[in-house]
Amino acid sequence: MWNQRNLSAPPLVTLKSSLPAREITEIRKGLEEAKSCLSLDALGPPAARISRLIMRLSNQFRSTIGFKAIRKMNIALLRAREINLPSCMENILACFPTYLGGIGGSVMLPSRQYIEYTLIKLMGFAKVLCRIVHLAKEVAKFFLGTLNLGHFLELSTIVLATVAEIWKCSRNLCKNTALMYNRILTMRKHFVPSEQDFLKGYHLPQLLDKWLGSDWDEITEEQSPFTQKKSQATLLNFSDDEDEAPAKLPDQPIPMEIITVDAEETGIAIDRRTFSTHTHHSVIDRKSLLKFLQYENQLRTKKDPKSLTENISAKKWQKFQEKLDAASRTKSKSDLLTFFRSKWKKILPENT
Repeated sequence: MWNQRNLSAPPLVTLKSSLPAREITEIRKGLEEAKSCLSLDALGPPAARISRLIMRLSNQFRSTIGFKAIRKMNIALLRAREINLPSCMENILACFPTYLGGIGGSVMLPSRQYIEYTLIKLMGFAKVLCRIVHLAKEVAKFFLGTLNLGHFLELSTIVLATVAEIWKCSRNLCKNTALMYNRILTMRKHFVPSEQDFLKGYHLPQLLDKWLGSDWDEITEEQSPFTQKKSQATLLNFSDDEDEAPAKLPDQPIPMEIITVDAEETGIAIDRRTFSTHTHHSVIDRKSLLKFLQYENQLRTKKDPKSLTENISAKKWQKFQEKLDAASRTKSKSDLLTFFRSKWKKILPENT
């Protein structure tokens, strides 16, 4: 019954109840709290933005997994709005007496069947919210990948911010729905049933979070694409702690035929700089640039004479690295190498 979109509501009738005024007041307060907790006001603005973003994404992303997931999420948001739980709460609260001071004996309250109808709508509402949370995570994974590749930076950022807001609001709403369901279920026994059996053999779950099963695990999990505590490393990370340990060569004897040298061989002249493994000429791509800077930082820390920048101040060297770090985020491989060589000539003109 919970997944029927056009579930017909039972007649909203009032029946005599012998509940004391104190319990009626507590039930009314609980229903008023449920009405405020299940409001979609916080979810409305980001849901409106996501529908506009779908039109913006339809040209570039129409055949991608992320776009299909974001369309499904928009449909789920429309389903959540159709359920309209606050109106159910208003109908129930309208049947409560406004003043209980002089009432004695019996009071007119809504039937139990309408309370059961509201509980079933709460079940469907929770399922739709779980669906929204799951799809929001799928959308986030896709656009985080797009962002990491450097494609559609501004558009991906806007989508991620909007989807993150929807994800957060949907999680909170789902938690409130489970709480209000469990609370209203305990109130059901206080309402008088009518002659018409609304459930017809359908049994309501005692705890909504247990009934949701694995969907509830996604609601309560701490780690998600939106809650990554450890930020991703930048391209040029200059921390010495992350340097890789030098590889150790296997201790094996060298064959004699390799080390045997003809006594009359004089060889050819080779520039001594080519024997040095630590030189700015070895920078040919982003990876070699990162290794070069990391090794140079090690040599500067140890005050090793092999350091190419030992005569440069720490402030000037740090500023040089910051400029490279900023350039690595925006420039291509060839432009980054050109930028590095030009800056290197400025700080070490004699070593170029």
